[in-house]
Amino acid sequence: MALEQSRRYCPEDDRMVLAEKPATNHLIHLVLTIFTGGLWGIIWILIAMNNAANKYRCPSCGSVTKRNPPRGWKPRARRRQEEDFFED
Repeated sequence: MALEQSRRYCPEDDRMVLAEKPATNHLIHLVLTIFTGGLWGIIWILIAMNNAANKYRCPSCGSVTKRNPPRGWKPRARRRQEEDFFED
């Protein structure tokens, strides 16, 4: 099974991750549709619709990700640098 990957924000881990979701291999489905005289096209459409409805998920925790982090969000390393700067 093919996977689509996208850099997205995981609210559970509070970090940017390379999120994944299932992808449709259209070339294989085209070949199967031709060999079965068009019957496989019904299955192809169902699989493509199902994969399009799936959401990107975090590979480490499995939660649904968001396209962008919340406004004002900073990576952990930058937050630590700012905290150390203000403590001095």
